[in-house]
Amino acid sequence: MSRNTKIVVGIIAGILGVCCIIAIVAALVLPGVFEDFAEGFEDPEAGAELAGSIVDYDLPPGYEEIGAMNLFVMEVAMISGTDQRTAIMLAEFSDVFTGSEEDMQQQMRDAFATQTGGQNVNLEFVGSEDVTINGQEVALGTYEGIDEQGNSIRQIIGVFETKSGNSGMLMIFGPRDNWDERGINQFLDSLE
Repeated sequence: MSRNTKIVVGIIAGILGVCCIIAIVAALVLPGVFEDFAEGFEDPEAGAELAGSIVDYDLPPGYEEIGAMNLFVMEVAMISGTDQRTAIMLAEFSDVFTGSEEDMQQQMRDAFATQTGGQNVNLEFVGSEDVTINGQEVALGTYEGIDEQGNSIRQIIGVFETKSGNSGMLMIFGPRDNWDERGINQFLDSLE
């Protein structure tokens, strides 16, 4: 066997060894990560605690915290609306996240798609409004579109600074035809 062949065989063996180690670590670690993820998601107290660490708020009647998710680059608190089809998500991005506002919005949409089991919906911008969150003026964009079942949906999304000083995001998602204008406005007004 030539020297070059031995080097190539050594490199391939090294790569295979690293792949085996990664596979073993993944088999041991990932089930625990997914279990922790599922437990936090179904814990209303964890959702309330996380949401309260991001921003002070008051829930409208019929709304409740349903859980929290840790997605490595962000933590997300979930709040369910009166019809169980409206969702409010409050997220705080970690210090290591260096993405743009568009990257943050995509992360939030991916988290929502993961939570609901649905795919991202093609949304079109229809307007914006300024609100106060944690004492700052924040532009909330409103988007509308049709989901994969043909339902008309609306999304409100905006980036703000959390109580801890990290980047945060608010996303409200629900059916456009049954949009809880009063409850959502009450929630937004409480974020001052």
